[in-house]
Amino acid sequence: MPRPRSAAEILRSVPPQDRAIMLRHGLDLDDPEAAKLFVEGVRVADDAIAEQERWERERLG
Repeated sequence: MPRPRSAAEILRSVPPQDRAIMLRHGLDLDDPEAAKLFVEGVRVADDAIAEQERWERERLG
């Protein structure tokens, strides 16, 4: 099982053009509270994707 990505890794992975879009919609990743919320959401999504992949491997394997 791969280790969870660090908050810094997640935030560094957001390209500048995506950060600009998020900022236009009110999500400033330079704000610690907004960044924390974003990172938590990404981690939940990562976990859901990993669970789906495990389920598919078990079902097909």
